Amino acid sequence: MTASSIVNSLGLILDIIGALLLLKYGIPNKIDPEGHINLILEQEDEAEKEKAKVYKKWSDRAVRLIVLGFVVQLVSNFL
Repeated sequence: MTASSIVNSLGLILDIIGALLLLKYGIPNKIDPEGHINLILEQEDEAEKEKAKVYKKWSDRAVRLIVLGFVVQLVSNFL
């Protein structure tokens, strides 16, 4: 294996990991598929806010991994 193909494979692995993380942690739309209407009260659910922060953090990391993977693949073209 050449250095170019190793770097290209590394970029592909980063892309796959980023895509899987995005699949799991991508923040979903606030649409209920069953059509239920939610009642919004004055209270805030702190646990739900923390969960949203975790999902936001991991979805941001996933996008960065995908971009990094493409950059690494681009670099492999010049090796």
